[in-house]
Amino acid sequence: MLLAFDPASERARFESRQAFLARQASLRLELAPGITFQPETAESVEDQVIETLWAEGMTLETAPAEDVAESRASFAVLAPRREPGGRSIVATLFLGFPDAVRDAKLAALHRFPDQLRLELSDGFFALPAVDRGAAGPDDRLPSVLALRFFVPDGCTIAALVSNHAEVSGRWPAPASWTSWLS
Repeated sequence: MLLAFDPASERARFESRQAFLARQASLRLELAPGITFQPETAESVEDQVIETLWAEGMTLETAPAEDVAESRASFAVLAPRREPGGRSIVATLFLGFPDAVRDAKLAALHRFPDQLRLELSDGFFALPAVDRGAAGPDDRLPSVLALRFFVPDGCTIAALVSNHAEVSGRWPAPASWTSWLS
């Protein structure tokens, strides 16, 4: 099935997504020009499933069940999950730079994702497990990475911290991050 462009339908679809997009924006941290840290939620994972199907000319209602299942399985790695003793949560790190400086910036940031830490309310830090996709640890840094953190029960996130030479800082956790842990 091919979806035809209908301005009224597109406007309604756009307007229906505004509350979701606002919730996502409230979670996002801009760490530096070209570097964005976007927490993933169950809602954002489901939105990615819906958008992927939409790009393929389908909706949840019209797509074959196996296509919906395949799309959900491909994004499951980003979903928050309960684990013994706490929550396992993911953030997507986006690294986007102009072509003229892209390779140099990605080279300078090579170990940056591994050094991002969540400072927890108990004073300890949650270190990320970094998913570099098919890229190996010594390959060029991908421009989109998933970072999974484990936050023990009873802890909240106080801040995101980096000691990397290129991008160092402490970014206090937005109040919206309480929903990232729920």
